[in-house]
Amino acid sequence: MRHDVTLQGGNLTLRPLTEGDIPALCALAESCADELRLMGSPPSSPAYYAAALEAEDALPFVVEVGSELAGSTRYGDIRAAHAGLEIGWTWLHPRWHGTGVNRRMKRLLLAHAFEQMGMERVQLKTDIRNVRSQRAIEGLGAVREGVLRSHLRRPDGTMRDTVMYSVVRAEWPDVRARLAEMA
Repeated sequence: MRHDVTLQGGNLTLRPLTEGDIPALCALAESCADELRLMGSPPSSPAYYAAALEAEDALPFVVEVGSELAGSTRYGDIRAAHAGLEIGWTWLHPRWHGTGVNRRMKRLLLAHAFEQMGMERVQLKTDIRNVRSQRAIEGLGAVREGVLRSHLRRPDGTMRDTVMYSVVRAEWPDVRARLAEMA
């Protein structure tokens, strides 16, 4: 879905994805394709971004650090009637791993979801084999809810078990304080 939401914190900007961003994102993702092998769909494909722009329940973002393209993320599975959404489809070039960019990005997304959008629940999911992503999500203070077995088919045809996490409105003040301490 096309949108006009821009989130900013320090030198980190999450801005709306446009068609003009797609070639540069594909090239950046291709340069680190091995790192992204556990994603359900390859972010080096133009179709990955086109689907995000066309989805009625998604707000896709480009991630920039300063003026440098770093990756992408999005709100998806937006369920306004149930005050819930998912943060996901996130990838960052390895140059930004371990720098705090992911945590800062999630803080911006969570704050906007709870404080501006009025969400009651924000969920995050990852492939059970993606231990780095699980540790990052747990580091945010999200609660591990369980595993969706044989949930999705991976690009190689194997079935993926998906680990489900969430933060609910009642937990947000503690999660926000925890993330502020880590800043």
